[in-house]
Amino acid sequence: MADPGGRPPVTGAEEELLAEHRRIRDLTRQIETVSDLRELLRLLQDFRALLVPHFLAEEGTDGFYEIIRRMSPRQLALADALEREHFAFLVEIDRVAERARACLAGPVAAVLAEARMLAHRVTEHEAREDNLLLDTMYVDLGHGD
Repeated sequence: MADPGGRPPVTGAEEELLAEHRRIRDLTRQIETVSDLRELLRLLQDFRALLVPHFLAEEGTDGFYEIIRRMSPRQLALADALEREHFAFLVEIDRVAERARACLAGPVAAVLAEARMLAHRVTEHEAREDNLLLDTMYVDLGHGD
């Protein structure tokens, strides 16, 4: 039976595919707004883990693309183009993740190391000032008696 909009009813397999596409959209939104590289790496890992089996299922012998090819030959060129994009997306996810790791290991790590060294030097400086003040007050001025 068709829904009120005139579309045929959605089957369990179609609903599962649509649910996966919703999960993919949710992750893409998170990736679009993330500003922390470590969080980006986690999201990319989750994204890849979701996409690999999703793409494999779509590309399978009874998958989405084969069904489309059988049901609608006029969509053959579009289905082929979309299917080819799968591998490119996975390669790009890996490339972006590698660049994020390189930043964390390189420029970001270097900046964080510089900040830690600066903080350590300021801490030591303040400790020497404390010692100077205490030494002056207790030894030179005799306020410790």
